[in-house]
Parts: sequence; structure tokens; C-alpha cells
Amino acid sequence: MKAIFDKSGSFICKEPSAVALGTFDGIHLGHRALINELAVRKKQLGCRSIIYTFMRHPLTRIKPDRVPPQIMLLSEKIRAFSLLDIDLLVLNDFNRQFMQQEPEDFAAQLLTNYNLKTLVVGYNFRFGHKGQGDVTLLRRIADEKGFELVVVDPVKKDGEIVSSSIIRELIREGHVNRAAECLGSPYSISGVIKHGYGRGKGLGFPTANLDYPKQKVIPKPGVYLTLCRTLGSWHWGVTNVGSNPTFSGSGLNIETHLLNFTGILYNKRFRVFFVTRLRDEIQFPSPAGLTVQLRKDIITAKNLIYKIL
Repeated sequence: MKAIFDKSGSFICKEPSAVALGTFDGIHLGHRALINELAVRKKQLGCRSIIYTFMRHPLTRIKPDRVPPQIMLLSEKIRAFSLLDIDLLVLNDFNRQFMQQEPEDFAAQLLTNYNLKTLVVGYNFRFGHKGQGDVTLLRRIADEKGFELVVVDPVKKDGEIVSSSIIRELIREGHVNRAAECLGSPYSISGVIKHGYGRGKGLGFPTANLDYPKQKVIPKPGVYLTLCRTLGSWHWGVTNVGSNPTFSGSGLNIETHLLNFTGILYNKRFRVFFVTRLRDEIQFPSPAGLTVQLRKDIITAKNLIYKIL
């Protein structure tokens, strides 16, 4: 896959192409349904498969105060797309000019820049100034211009339509296992391990303290079973998200005790995949009470790992 940062909107693809349009925040099961349609058209028509999306969430420009926390950062999104059967990822700048385009003008520019054979969109796709364009308008344009329009039906999980907003809410409420079902893989946060207060080590449970991107959706405070990637290897862990109330802590920390691991992780890249929530964060009357609970958490985690494996 080749990623194109098309800041000027001038990228041109002369080869026959199938294009999927969308914001693709999180690349959940609904987005994967669009990508599957691209793969089908690529095979049937022998054309290039293209994802047409944005470098930033559109609300960054439209309503900056309402930009939602991200399920995937741009770098994570590019990495995820690279693992799928896509030829080109075109990342556009959602600037003022783009925002104010009339729907017909956007469609005309798309047809001018791409040798469009198939266009793939979601059932609720909207485009153009103030979202005036919709699937009905696209059907009319497709009939007039002679390209195929594929409208993908909503994907449901437990009777509810899978969407980025639903997934964000699941993560915020600590339902990371249900979020993983909607995403197709566990939700993850990555960063660099920084120095903490050393409290975990003092209790006999050293932790890796993650310097995480603040733009990401953060799971509800509590303790989680996690699968972690660092130093080129996978490790099971018990991760605490919270403020360390037993020590009158402040702020929000993401700290992981890796099971059966010894080594130094400071300044190393570290990715935490949230598998399931074990319990709420608790304020104990003393560090000794926390130590007893941590032992119980590790036993619970190991029993869950045994069932998973």
C-alpha cells in the first residue's frame, strides 16, 4: 500500500479505480465491510483499490470544541490500512475550501481526479457543504456519469449498529471486550515508557508507566487484563488506569505489570491491548491492602489467560 498525503487535493490516478469514501475513525467492522467491497471490485474489475479519507477528523475544522477522542491516531490508521488489501491510501486535508465545496462540485472533482469505476460508501455517508450530499444524490450522479455505486448496509453487533461513537462509549465505560468485538481486534494505546514513582516496584510489582497520547480514548479507570507489545515480543500484563488513590495520586496514569518479565523498559516503545476489565480502581487504607489485592488480580489474570489459550 502507498500512502498519499494530498494536501492540495491535486492527486490524480489515471488507472481504473474502486474508491471507498469515509472518515474511518477506528477501522471497525462497518469500515471493514466497505474495504471488503473494495477487494471484491479489485478482483472482479482488475482495478486499483483506493481509500479516500482525511489527515484530521473533519470536526477539527468544523467544530474544534467537539472533536472526539481518537480510536486511532493517523500513524495507527496508516499501519492498520497497510495490513489490508488496499493499493492507495489518499489522505486529504479537510481545509476550509474542502469544507465549503458544494456536493456536486466534490463529486465532479472526484471524477476528474480518478478514473472511477466503482464508488463505495456507507449507508449514512454525507458529503459537501454542511453535509448536504447524501446517498440519494450519489445514486443520481452515478447514473448520469456511468460508474457503479455500492452502498454498504450497517453492520450490527448485538442488535446495535457498529459505529465509532458507540465504540468510544464502550471504551470509556470500560467495556473493552465489547469494543474489541466491534473493532475486530482489541483496542490499544501506545507510547514510550517513562519513569514513575517506583511504588509498584516497592510493593513487589514493578510497573511500566506509559507516556500515552492524550488525544486517544482512555478506558474507564480500573484494572485490566492486557496483552502488550514491546522489545519485539508479546507479554501478558495487568494494567491499572487511574490516579493511584491509595497514594493520593493525581492525574491519569496507565501502568502495566508484565507477567513473567524481567528487564528495563524506560524510553522503550510499548503498546497496550486492552483485553478485559478485571475490577474498579480502589482506594485501600494502606499499601499492604493494595499488595494483597494485586496478588489476587494476578491470579485472576492468569486464570483468564489459561481460558483464552
